[in-house]
Amino acid sequence: MPSIHRRNISHSHSIYSFYKYSEIELLLKTKYSYLGTSIYTILAKNSFSIFAKKFQFTNSVYVFGIDDVIKHGYSHTAILARSMKTDILKPVFGSIRAKNSVKYAGKSLDFRLKNPREFQYNFKGGIDAILVDDIITTGATLQEAKITLEKHGVNVLFSLTIADAKET
Repeated sequence: MPSIHRRNISHSHSIYSFYKYSEIELLLKTKYSYLGTSIYTILAKNSFSIFAKKFQFTNSVYVFGIDDVIKHGYSHTAILARSMKTDILKPVFGSIRAKNSVKYAGKSLDFRLKNPREFQYNFKGGIDAILVDDIITTGATLQEAKITLEKHGVNVLFSLTIADAKET
C-alpha cells in the first residue's frame, strides 16, 4: 500500500512520492516493455488517482508528464498524468519535451548536470502546474523541467513521482 513521502530538492520545489524505489523496482522496470502499460496503469490508479481525488483547489491545475514521448508503444509519464484527471486537474500531453534524449539511468548527479535535458515548452503561461515522473533519483530532471516552465510563466506547485530512489 502506498504512503506519501516528501523530498525537497530546492527551497521551493517539493517532490512527493508514493513508494520507495526498492519496494517496486521490478514493477518500474517494466516501462521498457509492453507489459509496462498495464503495470503503470495499476500503479497510477493506486497512487496518483487517489491523490488527485483528494486534491483541493478552486482553480484549474495542469498536470504535465515529463518528456511524455511514446516509447515501447506507450508513454509511462502520460499514463501517470492521465490518471490524475478531475474537474480541476487537467492533464496536458506533449508540452514539455527534452531536446537532449541522453539516458540518465545509473548516472551520477554530476553527469546529469553536465548533460541537461534542454526541455522545450509549448503550452500557455500564467497557469498552475504539477509535474509528474516515475522516479526521483537526484531530482535534476524535475528541477530542470520546473525551471523551464517557470521561464514561461508557469507556477509549478510541486512534483509527483511513483517512487523515490533515496532510501531514508
